[in-house]
Amino acid sequence: MEFPTGYYTLKQVCELLTLSRSTIYRMRCRGEFVQAVDLTSGRIGFPIPEVHAWKLKREEARGGPRRQRGLIRCRPVQPWKLNRNPARGGPRGRRGPVRGRSVPAG
Repeated sequence: MEFPTGYYTLKQVCELLTLSRSTIYRMRCRGEFVQAVDLTSGRIGFPIPEVHAWKLKREEARGGPRRQRGLIRCRPVQPWKLNRNPARGGPRGRRGPVRGRSVPAG
């Protein structure tokens, strides 16, 4: 597969691979990622064909591209967690009786 020639900036590489800057820096130090080219005395670029070749190589090692998973399901947020008072660092008001503890009949 042919890719256009040119260079990606670090920001473009981060967006393309969904990796953080620090992850890319760590991978470069370990020699696990494409080496950057000095474009000027303070600007680097990553060759576009090499970045895409690296990405394809990683996908093949993993068994192909991942399928789209859709929305991530998670537990709903408890209402009392939404009403936190940042000055006190805790919830506003009482949450009610604690489960498992007996409440004296009144």
